[in-house]
Amino acid sequence: MKNATAIGNKVFRVIDPNAANIFRKATISFLMTIFLFASQIVGNYAFADNTDPAEQQKAREFIEAFSERAIGVLTNKDLTDEQQFGEYRSILNDAFAVDYIARITLSRHRNKATKEELDEYFKLFPEFILKVNSARLKKLDTTRIEVDAVTPHAKSDIFIRTKAFNGDNRGLDVDWRVRTDKDGNVKIIDVKIEGISLVATQRDDFTSRISSSGVSGLNQYMKDIIDGIVFAEEENTAS
Repeated sequence: MKNATAIGNKVFRVIDPNAANIFRKATISFLMTIFLFASQIVGNYAFADNTDPAEQQKAREFIEAFSERAIGVLTNKDLTDEQQFGEYRSILNDAFAVDYIARITLSRHRNKATKEELDEYFKLFPEFILKVNSARLKKLDTTRIEVDAVTPHAKSDIFIRTKAFNGDNRGLDVDWRVRTDKDGNVKIIDVKIEGISLVATQRDDFTSRISSSGVSGLNQYMKDIIDGIVFAEEENTAS
């Protein structure tokens, strides 16, 4: 038997020292690769403990500050349309996880799009969302937002349940889903108004458009909204 020796009735395999050394190095390299890969995952996706009362308080204060800022812009009659639009853009960039929302809104259709289509989509999405929602915000007369409850959701998210009151003191249930990123920044990843998710609604609309005209057609639609060729309110009414 090659690379083996017999002692009594037993046969022992003789291990080549060089082969054993190569195997040991390969094993160490493999384990180090796994460790580094895991470290990268944890580094990119580790979030704060959403059951920690301090994190929940942080999330609550974030929504309170965000609400005060947004209402301040909404009710400031001295701002021009251009100034108000600029303030909304600043709030969107500061408070919302725009890239994350863009990814989950496109959903599985990312796999069907070309690199060029995806690049254009992610470039258009922030301005599209801003254009659509700034028009809707102007129609609101929200005067204050009060926090009702703060509850952890899943492993990393926190729901801030609030009541939004208008000038007639009528309340509307608004739930803010927030997540603390790896840099410690709280970001809004979804908003539910009376139980209806704005992200899910937008995803359904995008899915419908992609089904009929592809990602390129969706990109053209977003361009038309941004350029004012098509208005979101009119498009929704027509469909």
